[in-house]
Amino acid sequence: MKLTPYLIASAAVIGTAAVLVGSGTAASENANTTTQQLLINQRISQAAVLRSNQSLNYLAPIRTTQTDAANTGKNGVTPLSRVQGSGKGWTTAQIADKAVTGAKIADGTVTNANLAHPSYYAQVSAAAALAGGTTGTTVTTSGAGRYQVTFPADVSKCTLSATALAATTTIAAIPTAGQTQKVDVSTDTQPGGGGDFVATNQSFHLIAYC
Repeated sequence: MKLTPYLIASAAVIGTAAVLVGSGTAASENANTTTQQLLINQRISQAAVLRSNQSLNYLAPIRTTQTDAANTGKNGVTPLSRVQGSGKGWTTAQIADKAVTGAKIADGTVTNANLAHPSYYAQVSAAAALAGGTTGTTVTTSGAGRYQVTFPADVSKCTLSATALAATTTIAAIPTAGQTQKVDVSTDTQPGGGGDFVATNQSFHLIAYC
Protein backbone atom coordinates (compact mmCIF):
# COMPACT_ATOMS: atom_id res chain seq x y z
CA MET A 1 0.00 0.00 0.00
CA LYS A 2 1.32 3.45 -0.93
CA LEU A 3 0.77 6.34 1.51
CA THR A 4 1.76 9.97 1.68
CA PRO A 5 2.18 10.74 5.40
CA TYR A 6 1.70 14.30 6.59
CA LEU A 7 2.15 15.04 10.25
CA ILE A 8 -0.27 17.46 11.86
CA ALA A 9 0.86 18.78 15.24
CA SER A 10 -1.04 21.20 17.40
CA ALA A 11 0.81 23.93 19.24
CA ALA A 12 -0.60 26.29 21.87
CA VAL A 13 -0.06 29.97 21.32
CA ILE A 14 -0.12 32.53 24.15
CA GLY A 15 -3.43 34.32 24.29
CA THR A 16 -5.45 31.08 24.22
CA ALA A 17 -5.16 30.85 20.44
CA ALA A 18 -4.03 27.56 18.97
CA VAL A 19 -2.67 26.89 15.52
CA LEU A 20 -2.28 23.76 13.46
CA VAL A 21 1.22 23.46 12.11
CA GLY A 22 2.13 21.11 9.29
CA SER A 23 5.49 19.43 9.56
CA GLY A 24 7.32 16.35 8.39
CA THR A 25 8.19 15.21 4.91
CA ALA A 26 5.90 14.08 2.13
CA ALA A 27 6.98 10.89 0.45
CA SER A 28 6.68 10.47 -3.27
CA GLU A 29 3.71 8.53 -4.59
CA ASN A 30 5.85 5.53 -5.34
CA ALA A 31 7.57 5.39 -1.93
CA ASN A 32 6.44 2.94 0.71
CA THR A 33 5.88 4.29 4.20
CA THR A 34 7.29 2.00 6.80
CA THR A 35 5.65 1.08 10.08
CA GLN A 36 8.54 2.72 11.90
CA GLN A 37 7.94 6.03 10.14
CA LEU A 38 4.26 5.98 11.02
CA LEU A 39 5.10 5.19 14.65
CA ILE A 40 7.57 8.09 14.83
CA ASN A 41 5.00 10.45 13.33
CA GLN A 42 2.39 9.26 15.82
CA ARG A 43 4.69 9.84 18.80
CA ILE A 44 5.64 13.32 17.62
CA SER A 45 1.98 14.18 17.20
CA GLN A 46 1.16 12.87 20.68
CA ALA A 47 4.01 14.90 22.20
CA ALA A 48 2.74 18.04 20.47
CA VAL A 49 -0.75 17.52 21.90
CA LEU A 50 0.71 17.07 25.40
CA ARG A 51 2.68 20.32 25.07
CA SER A 52 -0.47 22.08 23.89
CA ASN A 53 -2.42 20.77 26.88
CA GLN A 54 0.33 21.86 29.27
CA SER A 55 0.33 25.37 27.82
CA LEU A 56 -3.43 25.69 28.14
CA ASN A 57 -3.25 24.46 31.74
CA TYR A 58 -0.64 27.08 32.59
CA LEU A 59 -2.93 29.74 31.07
CA ALA A 60 -5.80 28.69 33.35
CA PRO A 61 -5.50 31.81 35.59
CA ILE A 62 -6.53 34.04 32.68
CA ARG A 63 -8.64 31.64 30.60
CA THR A 64 -12.42 31.81 30.76
CA THR A 65 -15.18 29.88 29.05
CA GLN A 66 -15.95 33.06 27.12
CA THR A 67 -12.41 33.45 25.77
CA ASP A 68 -12.19 29.77 24.83
CA ALA A 69 -15.50 29.99 22.99
CA ALA A 70 -14.49 33.18 21.19
CA ASN A 71 -11.14 31.82 20.04
CA THR A 72 -11.08 28.10 19.31
CA GLY A 73 -7.86 28.24 17.31
CA LYS A 74 -9.50 26.86 14.17
CA ASN A 75 -8.65 30.05 12.30
CA GLY A 76 -4.95 30.00 13.18
CA VAL A 77 -3.12 32.85 14.89
CA THR A 78 -4.97 36.16 15.07
CA PRO A 79 -2.74 39.03 13.82
CA LEU A 80 -1.64 41.30 16.67
CA SER A 81 -3.12 44.28 14.81
CA ARG A 82 -6.55 42.74 15.40
CA VAL A 83 -6.03 41.89 19.07
CA GLN A 84 -7.24 44.70 21.30
CA GLY A 85 -4.62 45.67 23.89
CA SER A 86 -1.84 43.53 22.38
CA GLY A 87 1.61 44.46 23.65
CA LYS A 88 0.24 46.46 26.59
CA GLY A 89 0.67 43.76 29.21
CA TRP A 90 -1.93 42.51 31.68
CA THR A 91 -5.05 44.63 32.00
CA THR A 92 -6.68 45.61 35.30
CA ALA A 93 -9.51 43.15 34.71
CA GLN A 94 -7.02 40.26 34.40
CA ILE A 95 -5.35 41.01 37.72
CA ALA A 96 -7.30 39.79 40.73
CA ASP A 97 -8.08 42.23 43.54
CA LYS A 98 -5.36 42.27 46.21
CA ALA A 99 -3.12 40.14 43.97
CA VAL A 100 -0.44 42.84 43.87
CA THR A 101 0.95 43.91 47.26
CA GLY A 102 3.82 46.09 48.34
CA ALA A 103 6.01 43.01 48.78
CA LYS A 104 5.48 42.12 45.10
CA ILE A 105 6.69 45.47 43.79
CA ALA A 106 10.44 45.92 43.35
CA ASP A 107 11.98 49.09 44.77
CA GLY A 108 11.97 51.93 42.29
CA THR A 109 9.80 50.21 39.68
CA VAL A 110 6.70 52.31 40.39
CA THR A 111 7.30 56.04 40.29
CA ASN A 112 5.03 59.09 40.42
CA ALA A 113 4.95 59.09 36.62
CA ASN A 114 3.22 55.66 36.73
CA LEU A 115 0.45 56.82 39.07
CA ALA A 116 -2.88 58.31 38.04
CA HIS A 117 -2.69 60.63 41.06
CA PRO A 118 0.94 61.27 42.03
CA SER A 119 2.04 63.22 45.09
CA TYR A 120 5.12 65.32 45.77
CA TYR A 121 6.58 66.42 49.09
CA ALA A 122 9.25 68.61 50.64
CA GLN A 123 10.70 68.73 54.14
CA VAL A 124 12.18 72.21 54.56
CA SER A 125 14.31 73.54 57.41
CA ALA A 126 14.04 77.08 58.77
CA ALA A 127 17.21 77.95 56.84
CA ALA A 128 15.57 76.90 53.54
CA ALA A 129 17.53 73.65 53.32
CA LEU A 130 15.77 70.62 51.85
CA ALA A 131 15.90 67.94 54.55
CA GLY A 132 13.97 65.50 52.38
CA GLY A 133 11.63 65.44 49.45
CA THR A 134 10.70 64.13 46.04
CA THR A 135 13.70 63.78 43.73
CA GLY A 136 14.19 66.98 41.76
CA THR A 137 12.58 69.26 44.35
CA THR A 138 14.37 72.50 45.28
CA VAL A 139 13.70 75.34 47.71
CA THR A 140 14.74 78.99 47.89
CA THR A 141 13.95 81.91 50.23
CA SER A 142 13.28 85.58 49.52
CA GLY A 143 13.37 86.78 53.11
CA ALA A 144 12.27 85.94 56.64
CA GLY A 145 9.46 83.41 56.61
CA ARG A 146 9.10 83.46 52.81
CA TYR A 147 9.96 80.32 50.83
CA GLN A 148 9.46 79.04 47.31
CA VAL A 149 9.37 75.29 46.71
CA THR A 150 9.87 74.02 43.16
CA PHE A 151 8.61 70.50 42.38
CA PRO A 152 9.71 68.39 39.38
CA ALA A 153 6.20 68.45 37.86
CA ASP A 154 3.14 70.62 37.33
CA VAL A 155 1.40 71.05 40.71
CA SER A 156 -0.77 74.03 39.80
CA LYS A 157 -3.95 71.93 40.00
CA CYS A 158 -2.91 69.82 42.97
CA THR A 159 -4.18 70.07 46.55
CA LEU A 160 -1.51 71.63 48.77
CA SER A 161 -1.02 70.70 52.41
CA ALA A 162 1.54 72.61 54.49
CA THR A 163 2.37 71.85 58.12
CA ALA A 164 4.53 74.05 60.36
CA LEU A 165 6.70 72.20 62.88
CA ALA A 166 6.36 74.92 65.55
CA ALA A 167 3.03 75.07 67.38
CA THR A 168 2.86 78.89 67.40
CA THR A 169 3.43 79.22 63.67
CA THR A 170 0.82 79.93 61.01
CA ILE A 171 1.59 78.73 57.53
CA ALA A 172 0.14 79.32 54.08
CA ALA A 173 0.95 77.64 50.77
CA ILE A 174 -0.32 78.87 47.40
CA PRO A 175 0.73 78.15 43.81
CA THR A 176 3.16 80.73 42.45
CA ALA A 177 1.42 82.92 39.88
CA GLY A 178 2.40 81.90 36.36
CA GLN A 179 4.70 79.11 37.56
CA THR A 180 3.09 75.67 37.40
CA GLN A 181 5.84 73.87 39.33
CA LYS A 182 6.35 76.41 42.10
CA VAL A 183 4.60 76.94 45.45
CA ASP A 184 4.97 80.00 47.70
CA VAL A 185 5.05 79.22 51.41
CA SER A 186 4.90 81.79 54.23
CA THR A 187 5.52 81.14 57.93
CA ASP A 188 4.60 83.64 60.69
CA THR A 189 4.78 83.45 64.48
CA GLN A 190 3.51 85.41 67.48
CA PRO A 191 6.41 86.73 69.55
CA GLY A 192 5.90 85.68 73.16
CA GLY A 193 2.75 83.79 72.23
CA GLY A 194 0.63 86.93 71.75
CA GLY A 195 0.24 90.06 69.62
CA ASP A 196 0.67 90.38 65.88
CA PHE A 197 2.13 87.65 63.76
CA VAL A 198 5.60 88.32 62.41
CA ALA A 199 7.28 86.68 59.41
CA THR A 200 9.76 84.20 60.90
CA ASN A 201 11.92 81.44 59.47
CA GLN A 202 10.37 78.12 60.48
CA SER A 203 10.70 74.49 59.44
CA PHE A 204 7.74 72.96 57.57
CA HIS A 205 6.50 70.05 55.51
CA LEU A 206 4.71 70.58 52.16
CA ILE A 207 2.77 67.96 50.21
CA ALA A 208 1.11 68.34 46.82
CA TYR A 209 -1.64 65.76 46.17
CA CYS A 210 -2.35 65.59 42.45
